[in-house]
Amino acid sequence: MAMLSTGRLPALLAAAVASIAVAGCGGDEPAEQQGGEGDIKGTTMTFVSYGGAYQDAQKKAMTDPFQQKFGVEVQQDGPTDYAKLTTQIESGQVTWDVVDADPFFAIQQCKKMVEPIDTSVVDTSKMPKELVSECSVPSMTYSFVLFYDKKFGSDPPKGWADFFNTEKYPGKRALQNLAQGGGYEAALLADGVPSDELYPIDYDRAFKRLDTIKEDLVFWDTGAQSQQMMESGEVVMLLAWSGRGYTAIKNGASYEPQWNQNMAVYDVFMVPKGTTNKAAAMKFISYATGAEAQARLTETIPYAPIHADADPKVDKQLKSFLPTQPDIKEKAVVIDQKWWAKNLDAATQKWTAWVGG
Repeated sequence: MAMLSTGRLPALLAAAVASIAVAGCGGDEPAEQQGGEGDIKGTTMTFVSYGGAYQDAQKKAMTDPFQQKFGVEVQQDGPTDYAKLTTQIESGQVTWDVVDADPFFAIQQCKKMVEPIDTSVVDTSKMPKELVSECSVPSMTYSFVLFYDKKFGSDPPKGWADFFNTEKYPGKRALQNLAQGGGYEAALLADGVPSDELYPIDYDRAFKRLDTIKEDLVFWDTGAQSQQMMESGEVVMLLAWSGRGYTAIKNGASYEPQWNQNMAVYDVFMVPKGTTNKAAAMKFISYATGAEAQARLTETIPYAPIHADADPKVDKQLKSFLPTQPDIKEKAVVIDQKWWAKNLDAATQKWTAWVGG
């Protein structure tokens, strides 16, 4: 979430890719997506993300081209750390200008720790409306997906109910050890809760369902661990990020994705309150969410673009793993980030108690 580092607070996106063919997009962003050019030249700003292959891809697809085009020096920092950001803001010494973050944090801290997005600079008209909030815009999108071992052959798991069916599909299965990592939603979907009635989370019902597989359940903490579980065959099925699953399968893992009830998630760009480089930050976000920068990102790492006109040049296999594809999107369950913004602490306390109990 999302998917490519190991030091996330909280950890949603940590899915690094081993090797993906990169095809750069030619040309510059449309002028209306960039804003004026002269006023930020010579600025030095800091971009913060989750490190690893994800931030490397963002640097190649977004920050380096932006730097070259606008004459802005973009320094890299990370990983995204909300405690560190809070300290900066409370001390009045904000050194971060654009942060790749969880959407629930930007929603929760809108106008408190996060600046509203300047929509006179950032064009949101080509973004999925449900992913845009007052203080953030999506930076890319991916999915939580049920991946299963090919050994199940012609009768594979068809959804989250089968994830919990240890009689028909025996063996270890894995979830991310994180409250907002899809475990609650998977349990409720398996128990028959309609996708549009998942929120508010019914904790008792979710834990009752989770208890049925606790003895067969293992947990992963990082995207790298989930990928290794597939490549080693450690589990028969697991919830994993779409990008990590793609990479594992590309590396030879004998797994397949089940896109039924995939859970649509995304990262956002936000601007910390108190930055002295707000103009440059907004223009960077405008540039980085444009069609060509978004296409370049997908060509560099397997996350889907959020701009409607983005046309990444990727092979058929990678394209089939992009959750923006119509046949995948129509099967998706959208995680309610507004609910998570209000309920993260309580949900985390209950999840941690259950895992340790």
